[in-house]
Amino acid sequence: MYQEFYGFTRLPFERDIAPDDLFVSQPQQEMAARLTFLLRQQGLGLVTGDIGAGKSTAMRAFTARLDPNRFLVLYLSNPTVGMAGLYRDILAALHHQPPFSRPRQVAAIRAALADLTQSKRRFPLLVIDEAHLLPPHAFEQFRLLIADQMDSQSLAALVLVGQPNLRDLLRLSTNQAFYQRLSVRYHLPPLDLQNCIAYIKHHLQLAGHHGTPLFTDDAMARIFDYTKGVPRQINLVCTTALLAGMIDKKEVIDETTIRKVIADMDRN
Repeated sequence: MYQEFYGFTRLPFERDIAPDDLFVSQPQQEMAARLTFLLRQQGLGLVTGDIGAGKSTAMRAFTARLDPNRFLVLYLSNPTVGMAGLYRDILAALHHQPPFSRPRQVAAIRAALADLTQSKRRFPLLVIDEAHLLPPHAFEQFRLLIADQMDSQSLAALVLVGQPNLRDLLRLSTNQAFYQRLSVRYHLPPLDLQNCIAYIKHHLQLAGHHGTPLFTDDAMARIFDYTKGVPRQINLVCTTALLAGMIDKKEVIDETTIRKVIADMDRN
């Protein structure tokens, strides 16, 4: 395996990275700043990004830095289970047994969120990933779920995370009540060239590589040109390049190797 060939202490470009070791780009820092404002406002937020842009990873980095004594993160990763399923998931995350009927589930969630804030002094942050897959009626139901005191307060902050078409869904006339209440809207862009190079070097350093650069500047520039700065694509190209480099017994990954890898990927 290329881990031994290149002397890595762990495989680079993998997903199982500790939150403190995640690469944080300038756009991710801006996203975190806006979400911090969202928590203070106890409002509704929207984070979008293209497929593979690192939305979930950026949210993981942000939530990991929250004080667990002050905040409780409720993360929902599968919005395709329907509203009843989502309500059950929220109650499970709150360590409550879900009632059978949906109205009782809603009442139980509201009571649990209120108790969390008032009695335990922890504010809930509800994060719904892949939110573009939510059923059309879900946005208004979530708004009503957390609205309190005649809509002057919230029982939780809510962040929807999804692909760019989520913005179009929320702009529909049926979702205007939700869309107009968004206090944070942020689109996470791909990495630029400078951040792409820093991202690659960061992952290699996490894997224990130090000293002579493993990827040449031309190789990293070619990776950026091909991937358009999308982290998931960068991971794939770099991993495939390391495998190809091991097979060819190359101690340094140059542009020739990257071009060969890209050609193979495009063919397959």
